[in-house]
Amino acid sequence: MSLVALALALTLAQTPCRGERVVLVPFQPVALSTAEARRAEDLVRRAVEALPGACLESRADTVARMKARGGRLASCSDAACRGAQVLALGAQRLVRGVALGVGGTRSVALTLVDREGLESHATLELSPAEAVSGPDETRAREALGSLWAARTGRRVDERPARVLPTVMVAAGGVALAVGVGFGLAARQSQKTLSTGGADCGGEGQAFRECFAARLREGRSRATTANVLLGTGALLGAGGTVLFLWELP
Repeated sequence: MSLVALALALTLAQTPCRGERVVLVPFQPVALSTAEARRAEDLVRRAVEALPGACLESRADTVARMKARGGRLASCSDAACRGAQVLALGAQRLVRGVALGVGGTRSVALTLVDREGLESHATLELSPAEAVSGPDETRAREALGSLWAARTGRRVDERPARVLPTVMVAAGGVALAVGVGFGLAARQSQKTLSTGGADCGGEGQAFRECFAARLREGRSRATTANVLLGTGALLGAGGTVLFLWELP
């Protein structure tokens, strides 16, 4: 690269933001792959770039800032702490997001924070397909536009009800309860089979087929129990993380 080109590149890199400087923190995935979370993040990043008066910091610069601060933002319990984080990142506004893949659906829980530490929240529902669709782009622009307008036009001191964390924790509890029931049924089947009493009449081939069917049924119950218990634990953990994330 020539000296002139290098000087031009440095000049462009140092050009100040025209508008409100916005930092979008890399999304945290919950029950979603890193690649899917990144696609959701890129979708929201494009929506932020389209906002009037917004100057979005590049992802590379944000990642570098985050690494310098230990890799992630510390948890804040008050507006003063959140406002200090926004100021420390050299921004007027901060966008955070949690990419969720729960119950066969994909969504993003978005939070916009200003320099006063005040927050606005929105949930962005994504299409089932992994690829980003036109409706996804539209919903992302609408969600970010509503957050931007709410924070620009008025102070929002009241926080919305924490619906998503509550639903996740409740669903996790139901899944755990059902999983325990299937686990008990599987254990009872195992006990019955181990004692040779599988409620199978007859003898020979008929008895063996009946016994094999009871064995498959017990294994199916055990598998279902494991899946439900794992899902319940994941939902409960995800709901707890979101609840703590949204603490005032």
